[in-house]
Amino acid sequence: MQLFRAYGPVTAKKRVPGGPVDAPPPRAVPEPAQAAHAARIRCPLCQWQPKRSSRWMCSTAGAPEYFANGCGHVWNTFDTRGRCPGCSYQWRHTACLSCAGWSLHDDWYEKEQPK
Repeated sequence: MQLFRAYGPVTAKKRVPGGPVDAPPPRAVPEPAQAAHAARIRCPLCQWQPKRSSRWMCSTAGAPEYFANGCGHVWNTFDTRGRCPGCSYQWRHTACLSCAGWSLHDDWYEKEQPK
């Protein structure tokens, strides 16, 4: 998965590339995004499940996304299905906050099992 750089919970005292950042308080989530969190979302590589409080940052990224115009916005990427609310860039990949691996954003959404 390759989206933008992932940033975990605020625990570090010093900001380092790829490390935690101070995140602004969450904004109201639109109706469709609330439904996305009701579905099972997990890292396709390690099965880690993000929390509502998990945050990612829109920033310059190398492989596999190759995006050079990150706006610095911090948000929960699953509230918007990978679209940055700051600059409207649609991220195709997402980095896992647990294993640091990159996967296609759509691969994070667990597929519904046929009944």
